[in-house]
Amino acid sequence: MKGQPIKVTVTSSMDRQITEAIKLYDQHTKRHLDRVANRLRNEIQHGMRDTQKQPVASKFVNGKPHYPSMAGNPPAIDTSRLNNSIHLQPAISLSGNYSASVFTNVWYARKLEEGVGVGKRPFMGEESQAFKNTQDYANRMASDISINRTLPKPARTGKKV
Repeated sequence: MKGQPIKVTVTSSMDRQITEAIKLYDQHTKRHLDRVANRLRNEIQHGMRDTQKQPVASKFVNGKPHYPSMAGNPPAIDTSRLNNSIHLQPAISLSGNYSASVFTNVWYARKLEEGVGVGKRPFMGEESQAFKNTQDYANRMASDISINRTLPKPARTGKKV
């Protein structure tokens, strides 16, 4: 009887392990970005709730006196329309880069943020305390996260602010 060859095959599981590691990394990245975006949304909403208001009503909104916030502070809450319009888009991958968004689609948000026609009342942009607090939080957690803002152009409604 002739000797039978013995064959030992050594295979690598590196590809599978790398794929699992990337998947785990992606999950952690999404979770972290969602935390930071949620923190920004909460900071924006708290800033509007706790803002300093002018002592005298400037006009009436829905039959109630409107006490606007002091210029330089986030907008005061009257009807909660702006406050309730602050939404979070969970983290998604765009061309391999993950991003989460906090946004509003209320037509007067940009006017308040940039001070168009009214005193500047930053509430979610780089000048706002909410943005600064969230950026500090993000920098403490991971240095490679950046916070950028974009606001849509206000729709022309014919209404004046």
